[in-house]
Amino acid sequence: MAHGTEFIRRLEHHRARRLADRQPEPEALSERLLISWIHHDNMLEGRLYRPEEIAYALHHDDESLDRYLRPLLDNIRRYRDVIQFVCSRAHEGLEAVNLDNLKAIHRMQTTDPKDRGGLYRRTSPVHRDYFQRICSADKVPYHLRKLFEQIELEFEEACDPIAFAADVHHRLMHVYPFRRNPGTTARLFTNLLLLSRGYPPALLAAHLRDEYYDALRQPEPSKLVRLFHQAVSGLVEAPSGMSLLRRDAS
Repeated sequence: MAHGTEFIRRLEHHRARRLADRQPEPEALSERLLISWIHHDNMLEGRLYRPEEIAYALHHDDESLDRYLRPLLDNIRRYRDVIQFVCSRAHEGLEAVNLDNLKAIHRMQTTDPKDRGGLYRRTSPVHRDYFQRICSADKVPYHLRKLFEQIELEFEEACDPIAFAADVHHRLMHVYPFRRNPGTTARLFTNLLLLSRGYPPALLAAHLRDEYYDALRQPEPSKLVRLFHQAVSGLVEAPSGMSLLRRDAS
């Protein structure tokens, strides 16, 4: 994993190349990256979508699986749609990093009306998947407003944009705006932040689940910063650069 100034140099070189090559329309994700993103991001939540199941869903090959698994394929396609929404909005630049899109990300994957898609939580849940300290429900609007102010003022000037994104993610998980799907929503939004400026997404591998949860429990984001650096450096330093973000040749 890259560290320090050398990592930042390679990261900014990558960003400059990506922005120079940016097309008028958003570039399609490769199927390989899409499968990996869906698989690992959901495994962090304890939801197992096998790569072959994701491939069936992406190809609309529902007949290859038993009927009882068809709802799973719909869930996978819904998550694909949210990722595509993130990439499309990121193409608009930093202006897309706003509260409306945070709510939209949550609403798109939280379709049951009782789960209040896009609406803030009304209580501070006791039994939940994440165990970091969270603010009281009545403080959610205040903390979100302060977070978006920080993004607007500081992201362009951040010496280490990946560390800044990790800090945003750490703070967003402390705010915990939504009762359902808080983790996936926060990670998708954080990647909207990174992609909007030409940086790679921070896609945490499933085997880092325990480390990720532990990093969120820490009062400071330093452990989360290391995980984000690890995730991003794998894309920045790949021999083909960001080839995973390009449309498959097939």
